[in-house]
Amino acid sequence: MKVKNMKQLSERALHFIEKCGKNKEYEIDLDILEKHLRFYHLQNSSEILRFQEKFSGLNLENIVIHIFTPKQVKENKGLNIYQWQGQNLFSINNSLYLAENGEIAIRDCGCDSDDFYFYYESFETFIEQQAFFEKHKYYKKLPAVFYDIPDIKEFSKSMSDYIFLNECSDKYNLIWRNEVNLIHATTNSSNVWSVVFDSISEQNRYDFIEKLIEKNLIT
Repeated sequence: MKVKNMKQLSERALHFIEKCGKNKEYEIDLDILEKHLRFYHLQNSSEILRFQEKFSGLNLENIVIHIFTPKQVKENKGLNIYQWQGQNLFSINNSLYLAENGEIAIRDCGCDSDDFYFYYESFETFIEQQAFFEKHKYYKKLPAVFYDIPDIKEFSKSMSDYIFLNECSDKYNLIWRNEVNLIHATTNSSNVWSVVFDSISEQNRYDFIEKLIEKNLIT
């Protein structure tokens, strides 16, 4: 079966994927995989199949991104999955989990915690960010600075002079940049927003942050 492509990746992201390379040993016939997925009693398997078709086998920082292996599917062996907020989650690497609805979750790093939080609306957003950060490493010249955002709508209005990176943003991520600063606002299902400021100029960033603090846009 053919899985519908829900979101087009940018040229930058496509080049990033090509550079990373994909291990073809993780390719699985989608019709066979669809039958195997009945084992998990999913509400909807389309996003799992779409991930398999587009990203399975991607070599990302010497870790192969995948959920299933051909051997495991052939032998019809089940995988450990996790339930969180009504979603079944499949591990795709050491830290990311794919939900049935296509969102990407991260496991709480707290001791003995089985909690998760959703961090990307899709794996495409994750790839777009990885591709952007690889190409624009210079923004990481200085240590990152973190603040909370009391009102994301008002904060977003204040970023009107910055370039909004639509391809790297979704309902959990909002990213802006200019030639000096990179601003990455994030949230999770609790709808509490925080922001990371990266920059190539400590003074420029300091002045900008001070203006935001004076306007009560960050705390």
